[in-house]
Amino acid sequence: MQFAKTVLCVDDDPETLKVRKLLLEDSGYSVMTATSGQEASRILSEEKRIDLVLLDYLMPGMNGDELAERLRKQYPDLPLIVVSAVGQLPVSLLESTNARVQKGQDPEFLLKTIAAVLANPEKKLPSESRPPKKVVLCVEDEKAQLKMRKMLLESAGFQVIEAQSARLAMEAFRSSHVDAVVMDYWLSGQNGTALAEEMKTMRPRIPIVMLSGFASLPGEEAIVDSWLRKAEVEPEDLIHELTRLIALRATPRQAENT
Repeated sequence: MQFAKTVLCVDDDPETLKVRKLLLEDSGYSVMTATSGQEASRILSEEKRIDLVLLDYLMPGMNGDELAERLRKQYPDLPLIVVSAVGQLPVSLLESTNARVQKGQDPEFLLKTIAAVLANPEKKLPSESRPPKKVVLCVEDEKAQLKMRKMLLESAGFQVIEAQSARLAMEAFRSSHVDAVVMDYWLSGQNGTALAEEMKTMRPRIPIVMLSGFASLPGEEAIVDSWLRKAEVEPEDLIHELTRLIALRATPRQAENT
């Protein structure tokens, strides 16, 4: 009797683990999950039937590069795949793992990568040459406006996360990799600059573009990276501003979030 291959998924986001577990189990794998590098190490020390590990890069306590290096020393034949939203991963992490998959890619690509690594664990798969899409969090409480803005950004090659309220926007901002934020000034009566200020407190280098129907109040423009008047901005102007701000953020330091 042939047992299903067992995959250990390591990610500090419970929702990501839940989705990934469902995907892999539907594909015939047995799945275990861990929300930290420490928990993953414990599971591997107790469970002898782990065939492959999927690990995130940015995790609290023990980053993916530290976990991969530790596992490579303890279990030299154990296949490791890093799944991360970070565009440029440390060389040490890439050297310690068999393959890498960009978060947000088609699930079929992840499944094909897992199958390829399990079929030939001694072979190192080349990284995707295509650069990952930049992720924009789009915050707008009017559904039609949000849909149109998403279509515009996706047509320009961005990956879009939608949020129709300040609460949903903060949830997405905390749990997802984001390269930039585009938000409306009024969110069901709430002042958008308060939301922007909260985001900047968490991740000051994430650029925020504010879209408003009027000029900013004193001090408000200092909170965001760009203030655009809805009546004046053209679609290509918004795309250009996002591209410019993301490029500025990429130098000289790397992004600090997943």
